[in-house]
Amino acid sequence: MKPLKCALAASGLLVASFSTLAEEHQVQAVVTQWKPLVLFAKPGDTVKFMTMAGHDTEAIEGMIPEGAEGWKSTMGQEGFSITVEKEGAYIYKCNPHITTGMVGAIVVGDANPPANLADLEANIGNVKVGGNMVKRTIRKMKKALEAKAQ
Repeated sequence: MKPLKCALAASGLLVASFSTLAEEHQVQAVVTQWKPLVLFAKPGDTVKFMTMAGHDTEAIEGMIPEGAEGWKSTMGQEGFSITVEKEGAYIYKCNPHITTGMVGAIVVGDANPPANLADLEANIGNVKVGGNMVKRTIRKMKKALEAKAQ
């Protein structure tokens, strides 16, 4: 019985230590831009969307890592949060403002480039509205990755 209690206590401490390592990041909706445009996170981190009056956030279909869970907030949902679990790049938008450039990127993990970069580039043509803005965001994400690598 004692070994079982020790194992349970150790696993509880391990889970607690992982949860304390997770960070919360904020993305601000500023006029028709996301600040920061490119956010770097680790698996298990939380991303909270703030100043959302007149905005929503939605993962763009085909623009997140395979097996990752997409999201969609409601308009004006202040403090809407997601937890990013899968490594790779996530491209998201504000539906009312995608054509004015309100597209952002979250890069999860240390891989440079993200493992799903080729998939993102291949799927740009499938984005029905704002494809040029998605392409621009991916370009800016690549520049941010280059800067981070230096």
